[in-house]
Amino acid sequence: MWNHHGKCCPPKQVVHPTKYDCVKQCSEDVVEHIHPSHTTVQNHHTTINKHVFPHSTSVQNTNSCVDVYGGSFNVPSQVGGAMAPGMGHGQVGGAMAPGMGYYGCHKPKHCQPPHKWC
Repeated sequence: MWNHHGKCCPPKQVVHPTKYDCVKQCSEDVVEHIHPSHTTVQNHHTTINKHVFPHSTSVQNTNSCVDVYGGSFNVPSQVGGAMAPGMGHGQVGGAMAPGMGYYGCHKPKHCQPPHKWC
């Protein structure tokens, strides 16, 4: 710009107050918050003890035989286990003489006790 003297002069300037602009910047931080958890699986086994009581029943028949003879027969007067005088031929007191089986029976096969199973 030229002034009236023909010289160049700087133009007039008016300076206004500074205008402030605000530029916002954002930044981020990642903070891990750790919340641990745990699951426990508990297996339980029950053993059931079942008690059974099987039972069986058997029948056992017994018999005895007595020989009865006509007429009289000798009945010993000896008390059980005692020895009469003169009976000492090696016999032990209370022992039976050979041939003197159960009730004086000679025990034929039909008088034998049955075989036991148990």
